[in-house]
Amino acid sequence: MDIPIRILLVGAGRMGLGHLKELLKMPQLATVVGGVDPSPEARQRLQEEYGIASTFAELKPALEAVESDAAIISVPNFLHAEYTLETLRAGRHVFIEKPMALTLADVDAMVQTAAQEGRLLMSGQTLRFVGHLRYVKQLIDAGAIGTVRHVLHRRMGAGRGGDEQSWFARQHRSGGILPGIGVHSLDVLLWWLGERATSVYAVVQNIDPHPDVDIEDEASLVATSQSGAMINAALSFHHQAGTDWVAAGNAGVINLSSNSGRLLLNGEEQQVPEVVELPGELQIQHEFLAAIRDDRPLAQASGAEVRQVMALVFAAQESGRTGQSVLVP
Repeated sequence: MDIPIRILLVGAGRMGLGHLKELLKMPQLATVVGGVDPSPEARQRLQEEYGIASTFAELKPALEAVESDAAIISVPNFLHAEYTLETLRAGRHVFIEKPMALTLADVDAMVQTAAQEGRLLMSGQTLRFVGHLRYVKQLIDAGAIGTVRHVLHRRMGAGRGGDEQSWFARQHRSGGILPGIGVHSLDVLLWWLGERATSVYAVVQNIDPHPDVDIEDEASLVATSQSGAMINAALSFHHQAGTDWVAAGNAGVINLSSNSGRLLLNGEEQQVPEVVELPGELQIQHEFLAAIRDDRPLAQASGAEVRQVMALVFAAQESGRTGQSVLVP
């Protein structure tokens, strides 16, 4: 494909503008040829601050009017499936912000449609491109701790990222804490293991009920992987207990504190390299663009791969509702 790749930016809020700023650093790879946002103020910002002349309030006319190769979609969670399917069927590659969708049926439809249309589908699993998390993956793959038996993660901090008027405050629109941030945490744990989860037991609660806020905001789960490795994760929008990770194998243990950045291998602090080489590019938008340019599969975070993470998320939500262990489909 001739470069630069023509990008349609769908959603010009905080996440969309974050992607746009990264794309502007790669003019040899990408050019943003249009923008979509229902907000007149957001469209005006795209035009005046970023020089994007073609802007639209809705997706369909943008797909019809703007010649583009791919779309980066950053819209509220409950719109992810609808917008992705429409864009894939219009022949564009799609980068969809996490979570991919709010039901497994929608995730499967997205993956199947991308395959049918011969388009790339990438999910915004940005933690795969964070240096210290990549280094843990590299250490595990190199056998530094032997066979991994147990991975643990805690992400507990104040704030859910949206006020009472935000779409995120409603469970049916956002999906709550598991799709909201759990999808990042669980993606890393499964990525480190190189396996999918087979069963999960979870406690999922709304511990801060409010007339206008009904999201699940606390979750704790235990899952098993294909090899029998144990997966533990604790998530909170309320308790400021920090963020840390553990990977334990039959030959050692890795401890990582995201707050301090310290990484210990068997108790000895490790220096994280500035560049951690893994399959694919070092940066998420670059990986999406390079895969399109090179006409190759995505090396990280393809929709088909992230499907296994979404399956775990939805199984954990079901376990939270039923109080029973749930098989992960």
